[in-house]
Amino acid sequence: MEAIDELILEHEAVRQALAILRAIGRRIEETGKISNTDHMEQLFDFFSTFVDRCHHGKEESLLFPALERVGISREGGPVGVMLKEHQQGRDLVAKMQNALSRYRNGDSRSAEEFKRYADDYTELLDFHIDKENNVLFRLARNHLSADDLVEMKLGFDQIEAEKIGVEKHERFHQMLSELGNIYLQ
Repeated sequence: MEAIDELILEHEAVRQALAILRAIGRRIEETGKISNTDHMEQLFDFFSTFVDRCHHGKEESLLFPALERVGISREGGPVGVMLKEHQQGRDLVAKMQNALSRYRNGDSRSAEEFKRYADDYTELLDFHIDKENNVLFRLARNHLSADDLVEMKLGFDQIEAEKIGVEKHERFHQMLSELGNIYLQ
């Protein structure tokens, strides 16, 4: 699989996780409660490991520098926008985790706060994914050589092995399938 195709495929898993998070948000809206905090911990592991360390790690350590080398600017350009949005996502995940922690400690009002942060996160990543798939990745395909993309794919494989670990990718997909069966039916 080509490097850019791999990133697009990973976006599909992220969108599945976002659909689950939206469904959890709807349940919070209906009940005022977070029905299963363990499910959220599983999603937080996915967001921090799969999305941030692996997927964003591939982009930040390999794709974005390659784009900068061929003249696509960071400051005031698409790479800078993507980096800013990665940080906004990290901040929103931290806020969700904080709200969940307070909820577990008996602050029932934090369920609504959790939902607001979850809504902001899903909206941010939906737009972010669209921009990457439809703008940034097209730039990459138009400006990076075939050799650049092959080298990038090798780097992606190394990041995957080091940041996620053997078979963790498959476990994440299984977890998304299981949570999807619970929340997306």
